[in-house]
Amino acid sequence: MRSRKFAILSMFAGLILLLGCIHYQKSENLVDLEKKWEENFYSSLHYTRQGKITFYSASNGGIEIITQKPIEDFGCIKCHGSTKANGDPIITENYKPDCYDCHVTIGDKVEDSRCLECHARQRTEILLNLSDVHSEMSCKDCHSKEDIMGDGKHYPTLLKRDTMVRCENCHEYNGSAAHNLHGKLYCTSCHQSTVISCYNCHLESAENHQKRAFRAIEGFEILVNYKGKVYPANFMTAVYNNKTFVTIQPFYSHSITERGKDCSECHGNEIIKSYLQTGKIVMTRWSENNKTISSIKGIVPLPENWKSALVFDYITYIGDPSSPVKPEPWNWTFVKNESDLMQICCAEPLTDEQIKKLAKEFGKK
Repeated sequence: MRSRKFAILSMFAGLILLLGCIHYQKSENLVDLEKKWEENFYSSLHYTRQGKITFYSASNGGIEIITQKPIEDFGCIKCHGSTKANGDPIITENYKPDCYDCHVTIGDKVEDSRCLECHARQRTEILLNLSDVHSEMSCKDCHSKEDIMGDGKHYPTLLKRDTMVRCENCHEYNGSAAHNLHGKLYCTSCHQSTVISCYNCHLESAENHQKRAFRAIEGFEILVNYKGKVYPANFMTAVYNNKTFVTIQPFYSHSITERGKDCSECHGNEIIKSYLQTGKIVMTRWSENNKTISSIKGIVPLPENWKSALVFDYITYIGDPSSPVKPEPWNWTFVKNESDLMQICCAEPLTDEQIKKLAKEFGKK
């Protein structure tokens, strides 16, 4: 009897020891994994802010050509939320990205509200009440830890990195006639209702730690060639000492629709008809009397001569650039409708052949 009890106790002790070893091994693996993510973070775009540096730099045709100043003078790479995750206020001059921008304690769950503290365009999409089939999902349902923390490599911009977010991760290519016909279009070219842009960035305010633009605009989508596909893009305009700048870049917005665009939205639309007749695509118009901006609506195919074709009305802020940002249209005024510098980042305009195909109304030869 005593030997039986001893055997049971020995088995029980062995089981505890085995579970302890498994737990220890899991803990060791978890520590190694967390260490890996922490190391990755310091080379990630979230930490380096290299995307902004690349876009800004003179070597990439950026607005540094106009400003003749380092990006640090404009506070762009010190962009941050109002507080750390635990609520502590952030002092811009001392700010440096770290884990506690998002985490109260390392490894805790990060709510979407923390993402939106920094990702202003995505916050603007919500404010504009853009409808999206993924609206009930969380950021982390699509954005993997590798997307957020990095993969240990340095990238010049997110546009040069193969993100883990892909439509085909969840959606199967169904081989329909529309899909087969548009095999060289990226999914969002048809299944995205709009891109958004903040018009237009006032860099003298940025020098005074104020992120000021006139207002957000939407209701349009530019088409470019990117990574072998026709991809949606947007533009961003900026003014510095009355010098004007625009950049065109591939862009994803959270305005995904279940149904794709109608054929007539892209083929033979009024924008391409006007371009073929006039050689111009008027992107924005400013009303000095009403202090309002109107922007193009619809699909904008970017032609090879886009630098001479696109027309923007540039405006500048004439109030105190150090004053807090608030709606004050009376303090904005027209500068000119010429672009002193134009940049396209990581993409190419459509070819003449692509423009000719889009010029034809669907079903007509």
